[in-house]
Amino acid sequence: MLIPRAPLAISRVSLASRSTLRATPRPSPITAQGRIASYSSFEGPKVKKVVTEDTTRRNGMIAAALIAAAAGLWYWETSRMGVYPSTARRDEFTVVVGRNVNRQTLTFERKTNTEIEEMLHENEASEVPARPGNPVARWDTNSIASNEPSEDRRAADIVPRGKEGETGQRDLAFFSVIDGHAGSATSQLLSRTLHPALSLGLAGLQAGIVPGRSWYGQIYDILTWAKTWSPINISKSLEASFVKLDDHISAAPIRALPDMLTDQSDEAREKFAALAAPAAAGAVVGTALVDAENDSVYVAVTGDCRAVAGWQGPDGWRSDTLSEDQMGDNPKEVARMRAEHPPYEGDTVIRNGRVQGGLQPTRAFGDAVYKWTTVQGEAVNALIKDAGEKPRSIRPWNFTPPYVTARPVVEYRRLKGANGEKLRFIVLATDGLWDRITSEEATLLTAAYLAEKKRADVNKAKLVQEIPVKTTEPRPFPVQDLPGSGKRDQGQWVFEGDANAATHLIRNALGGGDRKLRGELLSLNGKVARYFRDDMTVTVIFFED
Repeated sequence: MLIPRAPLAISRVSLASRSTLRATPRPSPITAQGRIASYSSFEGPKVKKVVTEDTTRRNGMIAAALIAAAAGLWYWETSRMGVYPSTARRDEFTVVVGRNVNRQTLTFERKTNTEIEEMLHENEASEVPARPGNPVARWDTNSIASNEPSEDRRAADIVPRGKEGETGQRDLAFFSVIDGHAGSATSQLLSRTLHPALSLGLAGLQAGIVPGRSWYGQIYDILTWAKTWSPINISKSLEASFVKLDDHISAAPIRALPDMLTDQSDEAREKFAALAAPAAAGAVVGTALVDAENDSVYVAVTGDCRAVAGWQGPDGWRSDTLSEDQMGDNPKEVARMRAEHPPYEGDTVIRNGRVQGGLQPTRAFGDAVYKWTTVQGEAVNALIKDAGEKPRSIRPWNFTPPYVTARPVVEYRRLKGANGEKLRFIVLATDGLWDRITSEEATLLTAAYLAEKKRADVNKAKLVQEIPVKTTEPRPFPVQDLPGSGKRDQGQWVFEGDANAATHLIRNALGGGDRKLRGELLSLNGKVARYFRDDMTVTVIFFED
């Protein structure tokens, strides 16, 4: 997320052109034309031969054995050196990274189709709620790593409500995709703690405790049995739980600083560095909450994860983008941040589309170097260095922190819309997916997937004609369009029979009908991969009719 993807520049190089890097196979009795060299053609004395039926059969058996032995020896020798038969040959391709004097051309070996498919299916999962009455019919999820290891995480939990033995008509279902940066410590922690923290906040709300309400207001609510379980209060609870959890993460190293004055052992420093890791790294989050009892769904987003809903009605499909990318190039976020800080910081709060010229998302968990004071940050970083770890630098112009918040923006929808519309699915994904396809394209691809999982490749603009998709107006930033005009018409979408809808979206995001491009994108490894694709995590939530 922090490294911008460069324009893809891939060229293919035939294996023959790099034969100097390969060992030369041993000679075999196979000619250039692929025929067995005839031993009887040797120029020698003319000898009269008597050919019998047994002799012919024996010579045929010998020839067949020689063919098998030669082929086996050639295959063993060449595969041992990394060269494969033509049916499984590994092509090489080059990528160009950097500019001007830093420009580099790097060569990679393309994975086989079998390896590509294994990558696409390795992390996929599909689950069906075991509680009848829950409006969630199924959810599909998958992820593809770019970083080594991946910094993305995901989570899904169903919280039963009501008496034991009841159906799922009162359940709460939580789904989150989590995109880490500067390491996976924050995303790893959130994958285990975010949903419990949200559940705890909602349990308080169910008991009548509304976040932000005064103590006498709380007493009034409890005594009068006021209805606190409402869309506006649920949204407040989600916001407060996000902020409270992030406060605990960012404040944990600061609270531990006094103890480090009395215990300066190596073990204490290592424990401190581990405690500080989730605060030092960062993560953005997209969470969907399904309230079964009230046929409602809430989407809370901190950062640039995104949620898109697909509605189906009597007159077709509608794409409803449920979140707005909270980035340094979003005018709304720029205005908000400048309003939260003194006028003299107007030019430093956001520089070159980034928070203080560094972080792209304007909202995130962790990233405490944008939240601590300079004194606090320097004290924490000194101990992290003593533990042998490399800390993130304290930001310049650190006058009035915090500059980054974990407070999400929450959107609310009923599962049944106006004019007979029904919510059929929500696509929740990290920016690795949205870097390569638009919100509207994700809706189109998922709607088409529900109609037909396996079919011939289809032109992008033609699929729009087959399954028209309207868009909700006004659309959040940035405005994106379906294929139908411009460069996005080029290429094809694929429907290869994936049982998992998240895999279907990832497959199309990685080249669609351009299978060579897909293979090359997934064959990149190391730091170079980040220039062309990001970690990609997708969850598709399906709702019953």
